[in-house]
Amino acid sequence: MNRRSTSLALVLALLFTTACGSGGGGDFNLISIEEEWQLGAQLSQEIARQVRFNNDPTLNAYIRNMGQRIVQQGPAPFNQLPWQFHVVQDDAINAFAIPGGHVYVHTGLIKNADNAAELAGVIAHEISHVTARHSTEQLSRQYGLSIIASLVLGQNPGQLAQIAAQIAAGGAMARFSREAEEEADELGIQAMAAAGYNPAGMATMFEELLEHRQGQPGRVEQFFSTHPLTEDRMRRAQQRATQIGTRGVLNEPGFEDAQRRA
Repeated sequence: MNRRSTSLALVLALLFTTACGSGGGGDFNLISIEEEWQLGAQLSQEIARQVRFNNDPTLNAYIRNMGQRIVQQGPAPFNQLPWQFHVVQDDAINAFAIPGGHVYVHTGLIKNADNAAELAGVIAHEISHVTARHSTEQLSRQYGLSIIASLVLGQNPGQLAQIAAQIAAGGAMARFSREAEEEADELGIQAMAAAGYNPAGMATMFEELLEHRQGQPGRVEQFFSTHPLTEDRMRRAQQRATQIGTRGVLNEPGFEDAQRRA
């Protein structure tokens, strides 16, 4: 290794070492929040090549406004960063998020939610995966310093495309541990309630997803492969909603129109 390469490696090692555990309570993180947003911009371009978007401006504005309301109730600095909400034209009941504040909501989820609070519950859960830094922890553990550095610097497009494909298809990079799912539930139910939505919506959406798994398993297969949902999680969400107080909006102007447009 020449002197220039050695110097670059030392700089990157220092950069990523100082990023470990930064922001959002991550246990092991080689990516700072600023770098995460840079990486998210690159990943979102790759995902755009692999999914089909619904470009209805009214539908997208509704999902974006709902998401932004929830983001504003989250922790700093995430509530001060730019977020992007995308509507994916897909009848599968699903949603997912990637590092850097990009949240993807399937039209199948929009059409099958009974009310705005149920939809808000899923979106809040996905937002909370980002604010808890679950994705960047997973990237850090799976790929390590050298690959993470090349991804952030835009020097590894092949690996970036592979990660994006795994996320979009519900592969390994889209799956979280039981503890991460429970943390996203807890943070999400707090954020949606603070945004004015009835927190019971998260629990009733879980209930409907479990019913769909029994009657139409194919439509929720991807959701369950990436979000291990159990009756225990549903009961905890019900209990937490009761503790917070089941006040707030169940439905709102624009929700039924959004469903028609989906």
